[in-house]
Amino acid sequence: MQERGERAERREQTALRIVEAAGIVIDREGYAGASIPEIQRVAGVSRGGVYHHFESKKAVGDAVLQRQHDFFARVAQDSAGTPPSHWCQALIDVSYQYTDGILNDPVLRAAVRLSIEPGPYLTRDSYRAPLEAVAAILTAARDAGELQDHADPQDVARTLVGCYSGVQLLALALEERDQLHAQVAAMWRLVMPGLARPTVLARLRLDPPDS
Repeated sequence: MQERGERAERREQTALRIVEAAGIVIDREGYAGASIPEIQRVAGVSRGGVYHHFESKKAVGDAVLQRQHDFFARVAQDSAGTPPSHWCQALIDVSYQYTDGILNDPVLRAAVRLSIEPGPYLTRDSYRAPLEAVAAILTAARDAGELQDHADPQDVARTLVGCYSGVQLLALALEERDQLHAQVAAMWRLVMPGLARPTVLARLRLDPPDS
């Protein structure tokens, strides 16, 4: 039983290594430019090793995008837990946590690139998890009386996810990802005054936590 468990653990580690390698390659080359031979080279596994775990490049891409879905699934789960002092602040903090993930995790960066570049992942499903997570926080904020009367959680979620995606796309195009935190802060300074009630806005920290 122990030997069987060790084999299963090795398989999981190999699959994770392939996904991490795919993140590096897709982040650098985009989905169209990423090749299985390059992914296997970066992962240090054989071609057969890749196809043992993933039947196609699309399957590898699906695993990369799952990293993004998992992040926002945790966000949605947290929104059902103990209420924070302000839901609007929780939303701002999530954006900076996500930005940290993008800057430090090549798989999460690759997932973002998959969802913003023309190709098989520029679909409604790629945005389902972030839209649902942001809408869940905004719904909680509305129920807590934090939002202005005109702010509909579903509509605002689409606007915020679109704005953040645009910030990402521009940072990628201009090769300015090192400025991403500052660009997200600028987004919040523009958007949050039209979203939160003035009494709530006065209590919010719009800049990154470490600033």
